Amino acid sequence: MTVITGKLGSVADLRGSFEREDPLLLTADERASPHLLARTADGRELRISFPRDSELNDGDVLTIEDEVGVVVRAAPEELYVVRPATALDWGVAGFQLGNLHRPVRFTADAMLTPKDPMVADLLHRLEIAYEERTVPFVGKRYGSFTGHHHHH
Repeated sequence: MTVITGKLGSVADLRGSFEREDPLLLTADERASPHLLARTADGRELRISFPRDSELNDGDVLTIEDEVGVVVRAAPEELYVVRPATALDWGVAGFQLGNLHRPVRFTADAMLTPKDPMVADLLHRLEIAYEERTVPFVGKRYGSFTGHHHHH
């Protein structure tokens, strides 16, 4: 079993460094896990052991062996693709999804969040357009920007 402790780079960075791709299909939760046992499409067994707060991204190259690059690929997941019509709806949808502590990824024209009946009910009541799709859960992710400080 190969132990992976870091990324070599992205497919774009390493173009031409390998002849064939052996995809490692992972869900968003698996890509966010710093420790993982996984198997590639070709059957390679991998133990991933990254530092805390590391995250794998679609297109990350983990190893190159015998001209084959092991590449992380985002697995399709059942998601809601939320496409608010107005700036106000974008703000309301973002606020409500954040208030529910729902994971969200942002694309150029949509928000993606895992399928959940409570979210569907909320979006329906708010009259914010969304559709169910089975697609990779990828896009820009924003974490908490909060912190605290003390006044002396």
